[in-house]
Amino acid sequence: MLKIINISKKFGLLEVFKNFSCEVQKDDFIIIMGPNGAGKSTLFETITGRIRPDQGTVVLNALDMTNVHERERAHLIGRLHQNTYLGSCSNLTLRENLAMVHLKNRRAGLGRGIKLFPEEIVENLLRPLNLNLEKLLDAPMAVLSGGQRQIVAFIMAILKPPKILLLDEPTAALDPASSTTLLSFAKNYAHQHRIPILLITHDPLIAKYLGNRLWILQNGHIEREFGPEKMTMNPEEFFHAIDYIKLSEHSD
Repeated sequence: MLKIINISKKFGLLEVFKNFSCEVQKDDFIIIMGPNGAGKSTLFETITGRIRPDQGTVVLNALDMTNVHERERAHLIGRLHQNTYLGSCSNLTLRENLAMVHLKNRRAGLGRGIKLFPEEIVENLLRPLNLNLEKLLDAPMAVLSGGQRQIVAFIMAILKPPKILLLDEPTAALDPASSTTLLSFAKNYAHQHRIPILLITHDPLIAKYLGNRLWILQNGHIEREFGPEKMTMNPEEFFHAIDYIKLSEHSD
């Protein structure tokens, strides 16, 4: 499905990856954890083509994508950022945002896209979420909550089904209820359509309960990897967790 083969990448004197390799299968939901600077975001940028490796190969669906421009591989890769404002256009309505994605790679203006707006998007994606998004189709994105915006951004990422989904701390700015809705929706959609997911998180409980594999990235390589057994482990065994006991201690 996705193969990263012996990639190396330097930024000046900083070596992020050296002969890094990994492989993602069709039904994988892989959680990625690690400290800042471990290479998590650089890995995503390499997959999308925003960053070119200094050496090595990126293979997606048996195609060598290493030197393929980011724009040309965008239709194969869905990505969701932690910033809820990055996945949509704030000065357009919800309907206009979805229409733009529906028109992707087609010669048509936004007005025509609105006229051709498929109602199955409402019935199959918006209404089942029970977030009243179908009632906000003509509201500007700026009035939506962070959770609603992130759900819309996810829908925009999958409206043209990608070959792989990259979720970069998608719940970092969300409350627990919105996080649960988004992650449940992503998990069920990916399972139904057999789309592999890579999800970066700092939340050890997400790492414990979500996904079938867990990578701990450190110093530009996968330092540790866990499979389904992670669900029986203490999350503190994965990576550094906040020491809540220490925080509760009284200072002199």
